[in-house]
Amino acid sequence: MSSEQITQETVPVETTPVTTEQPATIASVAKSDTPISSTTEQPKVATSWKEAISEEFRTNPNIEKFTEIDALAKSYINATQMIGQDKVAVPNKNSTEDQWNEVYDKLGRPESADKYSLDIKSDVVPFDNGAIKQFAENAHKLGLSNTQAQGVLEFYKNSMEGTAQQSQVNTETAQVQAEQQLRQEWGREFENNVKKAGALAKANLNTDILDLELKNGMRVGDHPELIKGFAKIASMMSEDKIVLSENESTNKSTDLESQISTITNNRQGPYWNKRHPDHDKSVQQVYTLREMLNS
Repeated sequence: MSSEQITQETVPVETTPVTTEQPATIASVAKSDTPISSTTEQPKVATSWKEAISEEFRTNPNIEKFTEIDALAKSYINATQMIGQDKVAVPNKNSTEDQWNEVYDKLGRPESADKYSLDIKSDVVPFDNGAIKQFAENAHKLGLSNTQAQGVLEFYKNSMEGTAQQSQVNTETAQVQAEQQLRQEWGREFENNVKKAGALAKANLNTDILDLELKNGMRVGDHPELIKGFAKIASMMSEDKIVLSENESTNKSTDLESQISTITNNRQGPYWNKRHPDHDKSVQQVYTLREMLNS
């Protein structure tokens, strides 16, 4: 064998395989069949804010009543703000009058009824000073502060003004409706009939009666049926004048007054008895006598 052959011949060499140790990874651990045991216990996570505090406080009735931590915080803030302030005990049904008065005074009730400063003015409803004074006395007994008493008065005033204004609207509406009804019925005679009816009504009825208000807001004096009644009587009187003789006319005034008194002073007579068949005639006679007396 030549030297060239020897050099070219491969001589087997024993080699030792080299292994590189890789660091353990999550993936490799997951693939491993060897279980991993943890010796560190994980902390327990609280499921509510109450579990985050010790049991000593958690079971306290003052804590148990709260369901939200914000409510607990608000209560604490309010409690701290009350420190150093005056406290007012809430009276109950067993409290004495003195205990109630102490509370009223601390809540701002004036020293006495005449210490109230009440301002109530209205262009619609008149307010009597005596009534306001009486109200102040009752307000003081009830323990109202000046602000509360003023508020009650304002409410009353607004209510009364609303009622008065609505009443005025009702009256005006009723007057318009009555006038429309009579104009439609009388036509051109409307003005003349209303004038005669008004004169007769004022001569025989007190104006306070004519100004009375009915349930629908209408004045008694504006009621169509009343106006038509007086207009009818006035027409009857103009057609049946009472004629006086010459001898009677000498003492006209005295005699007329005597006749009027005789008729009107007889309380049992037809003048005052609306159901009497001669009632209208008697009223007509008195009206005519008064017209003659004033002429």
